[in-house]
Amino acid sequence: MDRLNSIPSLPFVPLSTNSFQSLNPKTLKTTDTVDEAIVALLSLGFNGAPVVDPITNALVGCVSAFDFIQKEETGALLPFDMEDPEKQKEMTINARKIVGTTVGELATEPALTIHMDTNMKDAAETLTKTQRHRLCVVDDGNNLVGILSTSDVMRNIVDVLKALPEASSVDMSVGKLAP
Repeated sequence: MDRLNSIPSLPFVPLSTNSFQSLNPKTLKTTDTVDEAIVALLSLGFNGAPVVDPITNALVGCVSAFDFIQKEETGALLPFDMEDPEKQKEMTINARKIVGTTVGELATEPALTIHMDTNMKDAAETLTKTQRHRLCVVDDGNNLVGILSTSDVMRNIVDVLKALPEASSVDMSVGKLAP
């Protein structure tokens, strides 16, 4: 660990569409039913996906397992402080999700996006600040080209660590990285 502490900043490599993000991500349409979306995500082993307009294929938001869980909780996660205008807005958004029957009604809008040329350090910072687990990667035309997840960022960190001097003497197996 001393070796890591002596490094001022890990040299994150630029985000590469071929190296770290998942290309051609599975998307859900705003018109998909909640049941269809849950089945699709579970069958793929995903816990979330970008949501697109069924006609234009434009990215409109994202849906995650949390959105589905919140719906199933039938309101248990809603804030009850109705005196705060921000809480009222949050409750309205959450209430719409709970009664929603389509992915479009549950999706978090807008989708959190980064440009495909964003470097990994900035992507990691965005994930951390927003406490999200994935970012939609878009091109110059704002078209969805991939997904960058926290796992993708962790893979980049491991690759950077392996490239450091004396990396060959460091055991990078998952068991050795865990506390």
